[in-house]
Amino acid sequence: MWRLLAGLSALVLLTPTGVGQAQHGCYPPVAPAPACGVQYQTSYQAVTRTVHRTVPVTTEQEVTETVQVPVTRTEERTATVYVPTQRVVNQQRTVLRCEYQTQQQQYTVSVPVTQEVEQEVTVCVPRVATETRTATVVVPEVRNEERQAVVTTYRQVPEVVTHQVTCYQPAMVASCGPTSCCDGCGAASCGMQMVPVTQNVSSTVMRCVPEQHVQKYTVPVCSYRTEQRNYNVQVVHMAYEKQKQRVQQVTYKQETRTQNVVVPVTRSVVENYQVTVCEMTPQTQKYNVQVVDYKTETQKRKVQVVSYQTVAENVTEMVPVTTCVPVSYPAVCGSPCVH
Repeated sequence: MWRLLAGLSALVLLTPTGVGQAQHGCYPPVAPAPACGVQYQTSYQAVTRTVHRTVPVTTEQEVTETVQVPVTRTEERTATVYVPTQRVVNQQRTVLRCEYQTQQQQYTVSVPVTQEVEQEVTVCVPRVATETRTATVVVPEVRNEERQAVVTTYRQVPEVVTHQVTCYQPAMVASCGPTSCCDGCGAASCGMQMVPVTQNVSSTVMRCVPEQHVQKYTVPVCSYRTEQRNYNVQVVHMAYEKQKQRVQQVTYKQETRTQNVVVPVTRSVVENYQVTVCEMTPQTQKYNVQVVDYKTETQKRKVQVVSYQTVAENVTEMVPVTTCVPVSYPAVCGSPCVH
């Protein structure tokens, strides 16, 4: 409802001025009178309306249901099982045993017999002979050849060299003034002093002057020539000759001998032994098992049930209301304002 009223108010506000005045009973003046007019005012009014809402309601209800209840009981059963049983059984077996015995055995051996006999044999006899053979040899020959070469020699030449030598000589000098004291007066102002004296001294030195001249010398030159030479060699020839000589001849004869040997002898022996035999013996055994049965029972329990109901609620809202109010301006033409 309040949304409908708000929409109508907005429609009135959007309507042109002449239509709004006609709907609210406000009419414009008969003659054009700019001094008269109307004004729209909007106010808010409290409007109470009833609103219906759906509210969830939770209630507790008792429900009867059928359930299967397990019941456990002990039941005795019988089963046949095979139990292993061991027993000792006497058995026999034949085994081979090896024993050693000393026996005499005969054996045949070949015995060497050595005897000296005369035989005719062919032997190789070396014969040495001298033979002359020819060979080509290279013989060296040495001859002297005269050759010449330029040789540089040094000759000692005397040369006089003059150089200056400084020596010191004693001289009388005056130490009291410019007056000379060398007049023989014997004054105490005169003294002896070493004065350097430079002299030219000539000395003879030997200087090496190189000289070149041709010198002849003899050189031995070796050359080779080929010539034939004869030489004797010793040659060994093998000659076959038949000779008689006594040699050692070995023959073999058979002899029978006896010896003691250890011989393995195998014999059969019957042995008794015990064997453990495992047998499966059937036995009847009783055992208890847990058997579960189910029985039907009726049980009651309380459950939460949610239902919805409509509840009326009064709501107060502010609704905008627009009114038309006449407004009077100072008269210009003296015409009254008609409402």
